[in-house]
Amino acid sequence: MSLERVCQTIVLVVGVGCAFFHRNVPVGVDGLAYMDVARAYARYDWHTTVNGYWSPLYAWLLAGGMAVFHPGIHNEFGLARMLNFVVFAAALYGFSRYWRAVSDWSRQAGEGEPAMPAACPLLWTALGYLLFVMDSSWIVDKVNPDMLVGATVFAVAALLLRLSIPLENGQSHGIGGYAWLGMLLAVGYYAKTILLYFGVFVLGAIVVHGFRKGKLRGPIAAVVVFVALVAPFVAILSRTAGHFTAGESGRLNYAWFVDGAETKTWMVDSQGGAPVPFYPGSVVMDSPRVFRLPSIPGVTYAPWYDASRFDRRSHPIFEWRDQFRQIAINLRYFREQLLGEGAALLVPWLILLWYRPGASMRRFAATWFLTLPAAAVVAMYVLVHLAQRFMLGFSLVLCGAAWASIIVPTGVRLVAQRALLAGVLVSAAYALPGLLHYALSRPMESSRRDIVIAEAVSGYGVAPGDRVASIGDGQMAYWAHLAKVSVAAEIWSIDSDKFWSALPEVQQAALRSMADSGARVAIWRRDRDLPCPAEWRALPESSGCMIWLR
Repeated sequence: MSLERVCQTIVLVVGVGCAFFHRNVPVGVDGLAYMDVARAYARYDWHTTVNGYWSPLYAWLLAGGMAVFHPGIHNEFGLARMLNFVVFAAALYGFSRYWRAVSDWSRQAGEGEPAMPAACPLLWTALGYLLFVMDSSWIVDKVNPDMLVGATVFAVAALLLRLSIPLENGQSHGIGGYAWLGMLLAVGYYAKTILLYFGVFVLGAIVVHGFRKGKLRGPIAAVVVFVALVAPFVAILSRTAGHFTAGESGRLNYAWFVDGAETKTWMVDSQGGAPVPFYPGSVVMDSPRVFRLPSIPGVTYAPWYDASRFDRRSHPIFEWRDQFRQIAINLRYFREQLLGEGAALLVPWLILLWYRPGASMRRFAATWFLTLPAAAVVAMYVLVHLAQRFMLGFSLVLCGAAWASIIVPTGVRLVAQRALLAGVLVSAAYALPGLLHYALSRPMESSRRDIVIAEAVSGYGVAPGDRVASIGDGQMAYWAHLAKVSVAAEIWSIDSDKFWSALPEVQQAALRSMADSGARVAIWRRDRDLPCPAEWRALPESSGCMIWLR
């Protein structure tokens, strides 16, 4: 078995461990929203499915899994992790094609001297799969489309490099390959809105490249396919929003993270922050704060299901001071990466670059049609909000191009091999123990308590479609999703102590305000050793407490 197959097998085993051992972990607030969108597609509720904040492709895949496997209350979160592993395997396949494509490109680029892939073929393979497993395995259990984004970016990068290498007969590639590129870029937009800009950047790059070579038929075909596939969904979103839009997530995130609008409750709350970046509904009682939430039938927590519908006050306003502050915050990520686990590979890269800096940088610059679009998307994240999972795909594409561009003179091949081997071993020793522990151990957090609550309230007469109230953040009321009910009122977790320590008449007033929202029952998912009050019903396994409101 080749080294590449061994590496792929190890990566898949790690991915299986992450998906299997974390199958019962709560899906997170974003994951809950995606699963609600998937449910809407599964029941053909087309009006509810149109969503300006969450992109549709991941929800489509979840809905397809629901339609095929019909998961019960115990298996729905596990289904999402199974889908994640399938996407993880697809990302691994796309990455393997990219890693081979950038290796082939470096050999074709030439200047008479070999680059790293040719000088250190085995270490090149080990480096690639080490980078992949370090970057991607941590998010196999995360119910969001970031792995799907990575798979798409790898596929696009591999195809771009293949199209840049002339055929053996010296002819250019046919229109089919460019049409496939346009389709992949459109898939990226449906996976996450920001990939619309990646698609525009890539198409602009290949049009410029084709214009310089006098061969525009292929690039134009890619543009036509991309526009034809993207336009229908953009038209639907624009009609729903009442203005032209390809997605509202960028607008809202800029307002939340950069502008710090007055509705940004996580910044102005003195007790540590609220669960959402805007007030989710009207405040019907001040102490403790009781929120009356908007409701969408079949949706667990409507304000976060589609923030573009309910946060109408947040609008992006450019201010130099706010922008520079946010850039400084986001640049800390690169500092931590370069001076942390990335240092073991950055140091040998700089050492090897020193031998032939001019030729190596010229070879890297020749990948502009790929690296500039990837870097442009990273820059967009830096302007607004940056997290490690957002970088999956883009960081590996840039890293692969940087390493593949290093020219290794014949006399320093042994030095290059030793430097790269040292970097790989140190990186592996630094990252793999923690990763393997994460992948192959059972997490402490589990959705068992939410499953018990959902089963109990269903047995007590709470029916799917009912409205309920939550003592605790409704955004994380996984029990409500599993019971197929909607949260119509809530008291945030940061205010729950005020509720439980308040006088009985204050508690009754809070419960009455919840009842006025249309909630039939109020439920507290127990998060501390506090007994249920006498008039509340204790739910099985000390999972929570419940009281009828009407």
